Amino acid sequence: MFANDIYFTNYNKQSISLQSDNDAYFAPTDYDRYYTAGHNLTYTSKEFINNPLKYVGFSLLINTNPISRFSIGLGQELYSPADRLNPNPSLYDYPFAGFLYMSGMVQNRVDDFMEQIFLDIGIIGNAALGQETQDIIHSLTNNPKLPGWRHQIKNEFIFNIYYKAMYRFSIIDNIIEILPYGILALGNAHTHLEIGAKLRIGWGLHGDFGIPKAITGHIGSTSINDDFRIYIQGGFGERLIGRNIFLQGNTIGGYQSLVTLNYAIYEAEIGILVAWKGCALSFMFSNRQKEFMQQLRNHNYATLRLEISF
Repeated sequence: MFANDIYFTNYNKQSISLQSDNDAYFAPTDYDRYYTAGHNLTYTSKEFINNPLKYVGFSLLINTNPISRFSIGLGQELYSPADRLNPNPSLYDYPFAGFLYMSGMVQNRVDDFMEQIFLDIGIIGNAALGQETQDIIHSLTNNPKLPGWRHQIKNEFIFNIYYKAMYRFSIIDNIIEILPYGILALGNAHTHLEIGAKLRIGWGLHGDFGIPKAITGHIGSTSINDDFRIYIQGGFGERLIGRNIFLQGNTIGGYQSLVTLNYAIYEAEIGILVAWKGCALSFMFSNRQKEFMQQLRNHNYATLRLEISF
């Protein structure tokens, strides 16, 4: 183990977590457009010391015995245009799209440093069952079914890898801290570089590395100790974009949008988390800058998350 500090020892619990993003979770901005919903169910292992997982990533450059864990998950994301009731949506708007995927993650941490290597494998298009999922949800909530799904992005296999790293700078130990981070995404769904920082104020901050979201490409972590914790988190990230299939359309042929991409966008967030004994409940509100020139306004969505460790 590391030092005697309990925060830097391995956590011997595994967990199941359910993350759900939706623009309907914050009523004032429930527009049901752009990135309109995302959900995933994830299993995360207990943490290991001196495990072969330590050879994935770069943490060995810091310490020869990082604390490691892995996760596997299943998720789905839904996208729709602003003119969502138009049976022939404009090519100058967000396309209809569903994304169904499996994810695998290796996480290594050394004291206040954490890195994650994610692999997403899935399908975009009709095979992702986006229309079917949205139709069921809209039927249950007495909302109209959207007629433009026949114009959705065509079927395409998705392979995307993400490298994410974060460091914890304590201002007042376990009470106030800043967590700068970086994310590199490479693949036919997302290619981008993001840098940002999160500010957390509360109690028990050593218990995790921030609130995760359902959407792929964001950083956070499951519990790493059983201590009670409650905190408010604010964050800001700037993303430089090379590729976004959900906005631009298929990589080759298929659906091709005519939007003018904004190649640099920010996303701001604010949320709250309460946790004890490795079980956590959180709510996060996110505001994303306009992703393309023809977009009406910034986009907002919220995240509900439940984690149960055992």
